[in-house]
Amino acid sequence: MIAGMAETIPDLLAGGADSAPAIAAPDAPALDRAGLRAHVHGVAAALRARGIARGDRVAIALPNGPEMAAAFLSVATAAVAAPLNPAFRAGEFVRINPRHHRDGFVNV
Repeated sequence: MIAGMAETIPDLLAGGADSAPAIAAPDAPALDRAGLRAHVHGVAAALRARGIARGDRVAIALPNGPEMAAAFLSVATAAVAAPLNPAFRAGEFVRINPRHHRDGFVNV
C-alpha cells in the first residue's frame, strides 16, 4: 500500500464530509458522499445476499452518467464489474455471455 492511498472502494469513499457532493450531473440533483456510501453498501450487500461473491463477474448495461458511476462503484465493491454497451440488443448480450461469462447482470 502506498501511504495515504485508499486500497478499496469503501476506503476511498470513507473520506470527506458527508454532505460533500460525490456524483453530479447536469439536470440532476447531486448525490452526496453519505448517500453514495449508503448506496454502495446497500447494493454490495444485496449482491452478496444473492450469492454474488468477490471474483464473480457482474455485467452492467447502463448509459454513461451518474447512475452508471454509482452502479459501477457498487458492483466493484462486491464483485468484478463488467460494463457492457447498453445499446446492445438482447441477441448481442446472449452472444457475449459465453465469451465473457458473467455471474450477475445489472440493467435498468
